[in-house]
Amino acid sequence: ELNWNDVATGLVNVEGKSNEFIAANFDILYDCPILIGDLEELPPFQVDGIIHRFIGYHLGDFNRELFMKTLKKVVEAAVSIFDDIPYKQYTFIAIGPGHGGIEHLNNTTISFDGNQIKNQDDMLRIMNFIGHEYFHHYNVKRIRPFELGPFNYDEENRTTQLWISEGLTVYYEYILTKMAGLADEKSLLGAFESHINAIENNPGRWNQSLVQSSYYTWEDGPFGVTGKTISYYQKGPVVGLLLDFAIRNATQNKKSLDDVMRYLYWHYYKALNRGFTDAEFQQACEMISGKLLTKEFEYIYTTKELDYKTYLNYAGLEIVKSNITNEKNNEVNYRLRRKEEINPLQSDILKSWLRE
Repeated sequence: ELNWNDVATGLVNVEGKSNEFIAANFDILYDCPILIGDLEELPPFQVDGIIHRFIGYHLGDFNRELFMKTLKKVVEAAVSIFDDIPYKQYTFIAIGPGHGGIEHLNNTTISFDGNQIKNQDDMLRIMNFIGHEYFHHYNVKRIRPFELGPFNYDEENRTTQLWISEGLTVYYEYILTKMAGLADEKSLLGAFESHINAIENNPGRWNQSLVQSSYYTWEDGPFGVTGKTISYYQKGPVVGLLLDFAIRNATQNKKSLDDVMRYLYWHYYKALNRGFTDAEFQQACEMISGKLLTKEFEYIYTTKELDYKTYLNYAGLEIVKSNITNEKNNEVNYRLRRKEEINPLQSDILKSWLRE
């Protein structure tokens, strides 16, 4: 006999009824998953008085108290960037072991297996993943390309901006875990090294731009076709890194990509309640930086090779070829490191980017 007494969903409870829910419209109904079964709920935490719940199926064996304490820090980091919580309650819905997650307005469904959390590296990996899905409630559900909502449910909704919606969310998943004290400088730089190596060892970078990668995801899949196309999950966060450093350098470290994301949130979502166009995103970046970013946006619209040296130097970093190469596949391995001598502006940019 099944013991299905529990329901996890982002839908609102009908007042005075148990396990009855209501949606204001079809979009809200469609956006809210419903998990029913014999579920476990971990002790919730509050951020700015808002309850955050974690409910799931077969959660596994792990330190639940440490997990929720760490997750709270990641949520607090994201909230601190925008200084606003746009929901009345948030629910993390763990659907069991597997891969992947889907973001929603006030919840996310995630594949989860607590048995895999054995050490701090495991905790960092799972928090990068969950932090990514959580950050999506800001970036894609609210800060969104104009094509992504209201949706046409009868056909695919193509956009050229998934490098923003997904790529910059990958960028911020690493920033969030660094802000939460879970990642250190080495692991943060290592995350970007992995993406740089994936890009530079993929000849698809000569065939497809970031905007094309986004538009043709319906044909190529979200991770692209290695050797023929690129993935906005890999090139997106790297371009985000270069763009962030460009803005910081142009403003003497008074502004950053954080300011761009805040502007998009408060202007397009909160004030206008609509998505933005490619041109409007570039305009936002240029407004914050106080200068035209024509060169930087060539990395988005064309297959122009990324100028790592220039942009990393803004933060006193450099890229070097490692002695470790895969001769069989003719692959080169790159790594990032601090320069031995840097000026005060470089030092300020690096410290603020590292959230030190």
